[in-house]
Amino acid sequence: MGDLQLVTTKFREIKNELSIYFTQVLPQYEVTPIMMYTLQFLRKNPNSIAVDIANEFGLTRGAVTQLLDKLEQEDLVQRKPHPVSRRSLLIQVTDKGTRLSDAILNEYNNKIERLFVNYTAEELKTLCLLLDKLTI
Repeated sequence: MGDLQLVTTKFREIKNELSIYFTQVLPQYEVTPIMMYTLQFLRKNPNSIAVDIANEFGLTRGAVTQLLDKLEQEDLVQRKPHPVSRRSLLIQVTDKGTRLSDAILNEYNNKIERLFVNYTAEELKTLCLLLDKLTI
């Protein structure tokens, strides 16, 4: 197996492990992956409307409506009138939604950090330099 193939295989393994970590963290917060992905999307894109969420995650309008209803019921997002379009509503993360996603990400990051407990400071520095070269 060539070096590039070894690297891509390792990245897939890492992705799978990170997905497991993520799904282990969420249940205690009573949040599904799509709820968390939506909160993160809305934090990065604060002036989003429902169709933006549908396009980002490949969901139907009905599925987005159900998702937003659940998030709003939990006081994690709020719908506000769009300043220009009467047919659209802005979806914004509430303070509670921000606190929840921060708590989830903090716990998730702590799990990820455990992957690096056997690395020296120099190895971590080298890894950071290599990862910074990725074009993502």
